[in-house]
Amino acid sequence: TGMRPDLIMNPHAFPSRMTIAMLLESIASKGGSLRGKFVDATPFEDALKKDGECGSESPSLVDELGSMLAAHGFNRYGTEV
Repeated sequence: TGMRPDLIMNPHAFPSRMTIAMLLESIASKGGSLRGKFVDATPFEDALKKDGECGSESPSLVDELGSMLAAHGFNRYGTEV
């Protein structure tokens, strides 16, 4: 078809204990580059600010990152081909 991929990921490059975190970081980096801002993709950090208010309106990091991708016209699960 002549289609050239932008990125090829080797699944063996993910250590078994880091699979989910690395996937979230990859999606966060895509969303952050689209927004032009840094994104904290720490999966086990509470979304609370110091004053106790919620840091985001999304119930989870996955929902927040998915909304970021969807706002820029991408699939919210990052499954573009």
